[in-house]
Amino acid sequence: MDTVSDLERRAADGDADARFALAAELLALADSPDSFERGTALVEAAAASGHAEASNMLATLEAIGAGRQRSWDRAFDWLQRAAERGSEQARAQLRLLSRSEIAGDDWSALRGAIRIERLLEAPPRSALAERPRLRAFQGFASATECAWITARMGPKLAPAMVWDEASGAGIVDPSRTSHAVELRLAEMDVATEVVRARIAAATGLPEAIFEVPQIMHYAVGQEFRPHHDFLDPDAPGHAADLARRGQRIGTFLIYLNDDFEGGETEFPKAGIAHRGRCGDALFFANVVPDGSPDPLSLHAGRPPTKGEKWIFSQWIRDRVPAPPPG
Repeated sequence: MDTVSDLERRAADGDADARFALAAELLALADSPDSFERGTALVEAAAASGHAEASNMLATLEAIGAGRQRSWDRAFDWLQRAAERGSEQARAQLRLLSRSEIAGDDWSALRGAIRIERLLEAPPRSALAERPRLRAFQGFASATECAWITARMGPKLAPAMVWDEASGAGIVDPSRTSHAVELRLAEMDVATEVVRARIAAATGLPEAIFEVPQIMHYAVGQEFRPHHDFLDPDAPGHAADLARRGQRIGTFLIYLNDDFEGGETEFPKAGIAHRGRCGDALFFANVVPDGSPDPLSLHAGRPPTKGEKWIFSQWIRDRVPAPPPG
């Protein structure tokens, strides 16, 4: 296995594979502006030299607007280049995003068939309750998008954690027995970013206040017991995060499959147990209109009694996060 020092040497010598591998190492370092800046520069250099997977990653950076102004056109152009250079992930995304019947490997035609305005269009919402504020969306994501996300993230699942109210650290707790993975930059791709942008369009809230999304997986008997998604202002462990990133005002869930039994999203204080079909979504507010926590938003991820449940979870704050200290 390459060491970082070996990657550094090879990257300095212009090795595109080493540049891409080192970029991935650097971009995996959370909250490090220096590592992010250097990592993106290495991705750009490797892509400019024709590296397929670096081209695919650069497409993701363009879609997210990571270190640059977002450009869907540049993102899709880089996906096309990545596909032409042999990236199977880019090829699959072009087929998914084009929503066309174009067969074969005409990557230019598939790229030309992509219509971002159509991809960002969200279905109408329906009101399930006002306290807590619950809104449902039928057919929010396509079955193909749902399958893409679960297939990509399944191998990366780990025991899900909760925030410790005393320390603010993530801990494994018996109240949450499911598995999850955070979609940080290294796990993101253009197709998944399109889904996040659609959430922004559906809620009218900017992605700048979105947290890192999570994919959650529940096997038979696994659950997330009743809890609130808001951060308790009186809990010592939440003070620093509230000061930096604000309150968690909303939660947006996408049901990535429906071939299971049980597994409802339950709001016990509202007397509601909701279960969407594959691709349906649910939005709920964690606060009341004045921004204070809503105790009626208590909810639980009930365990499947047969099959397994997959959920895309996007938490939303009330402000753009302040830069990390230092």
